[in-house]
Amino acid sequence: MHILQYLVLAGLMLTLVLLTGQPRHSADTKQTTTLVVVLLLVLLVLVVGGIYLLFRRMRPNLRRPEAENLRIYQSVVLLRNSFLSLVSLPPLLLYHLTGEWVNLLSFGALLVVLCVLTLPTERKFRRWLLT
Repeated sequence: MHILQYLVLAGLMLTLVLLTGQPRHSADTKQTTTLVVVLLLVLLVLVVGGIYLLFRRMRPNLRRPEAENLRIYQSVVLLRNSFLSLVSLPPLLLYHLTGEWVNLLSFGALLVVLCVLTLPTERKFRRWLLT
């Protein structure tokens, strides 16, 4: 499930960026692009704030059955992986703007490293359970 999530997120980001086509440069599009970037940043702040509040509620409880705690942990891992995959978006956007394959390779390499480093294990679950 963990590796599949990263593959789906990478495919989704890659598809969305590549389907937008090549950027056009002019004075009007530069002003429009700036407005879109500002609106996206505001939206990102609102979404991150909402997810942070959700994270605060997703805490382990030793009184719960272990299966329920495991389900909550899997939800936390899913949200964490989704946010961490956004870290690889800048190289993908650089590839879209410049067309250099090095940026596309760094996008893929960054996702592979994140996937390996965040692999859920029994030890990590136990550590989360005791926090």
